Amino acid sequence: MRGFQMLAWAAAASLLPAVPVFAGADNSDAKAVDPKDKMVCKRTQRTGTRFYDKICKTAGQWEAIAEEHRRNLGETVNRPQVEIRRE
Repeated sequence: MRGFQMLAWAAAASLLPAVPVFAGADNSDAKAVDPKDKMVCKRTQRTGTRFYDKICKTAGQWEAIAEEHRRNLGETVNRPQVEIRRE
């Protein structure tokens, strides 16, 4: 019986440190998190290998990179053609 009581006390004591963590979770003063601040990780495969690189950036940074790529593609596509005329 004594061993069972000690086991019960040990189990209860292991749960006590977790109680304050859950008590603070209902904090109404918490600031709203901006969706652009959320971390997003992407996997890209390195050329010539079977290995992947994990790249983590915020959603806002990924959006800025995509916009830069769209702008560069637009400049490339809309670049004026060069004509060579022989007379």
